Amino acid sequence: MLPIGKIRQMLKQERGQSLVEMALLLMFVAAVVLAINWDGLRDSAGGAYREMARSMETKESRTRMVEGYTGNYAEKAARYKSMSTEELRQTDNTERIAMDRANIAALGEFLLTLNKSQIKSLFPGVSDARLTGNDSSKPGVGLVDYSIGNTGDNGEALKINLRYNSGGYLNNKQALEWMQGHYDTNTANYTDKTEYPISYRLFYSDGAIDPKPAPNAGGVQSATVWAAFDFDNAGNVTSVKMSMTRSYQVGSSWKRLSCEGLSDIVVSK
Repeated sequence: MLPIGKIRQMLKQERGQSLVEMALLLMFVAAVVLAINWDGLRDSAGGAYREMARSMETKESRTRMVEGYTGNYAEKAARYKSMSTEELRQTDNTERIAMDRANIAALGEFLLTLNKSQIKSLFPGVSDARLTGNDSSKPGVGLVDYSIGNTGDNGEALKINLRYNSGGYLNNKQALEWMQGHYDTNTANYTDKTEYPISYRLFYSDGAIDPKPAPNAGGVQSATVWAAFDFDNAGNVTSVKMSMTRSYQVGSSWKRLSCEGLSDIVVSK
């Protein structure tokens, strides 16, 4: 007969081997399950990451914080909006692009709260193709449209000429209210459709402040912020694609340049 101590030692070894074998089996099963479901897990994780990133980006645009900088949008805009173009260009354009993107995204956040009926009242007579950006002649409806009169250099006063181009463009005064975060949608309050100058900037990056981005083109070279909408079956806005372009005249036709870093800014629910 084996001693009691020997029996205990053998049982302990058997138990240890069983636990190891069980652990190895569980690892094998987990590997098989992971391999079978990898695409689904990857898509799920990616979707969660994208949702988190979208949430963070939305928060950033709503508070108008500039990524990578300690000051907020309002503080930096207060310094940048009236300095000369030459002085403004001494600040890294990456920062100024980030500010312009935040400004445009903030407009998009507001537009997400509207429905198709409200938007049509802001842009009366505009086709669905124009509203959705499927009109080949325009990349959407115009929210802000301006040209640069004076750059503020050489002692001259800074002058931004707000323009109004009839159908498909927001009224100038309403656009200014929106740019300052006052989102009035009552078009009856804005009947003055004349052009007029302002003495401060609305945007700050190179593509938005250059008076002549197409140096060999004649005539007025305007800057425009566009919005194109996606709607659901109930007419609610599900996403807005924002962009900023510079337009210049060639003969009797108009051409457009995309402003650096300010294309395809998509804000969605």
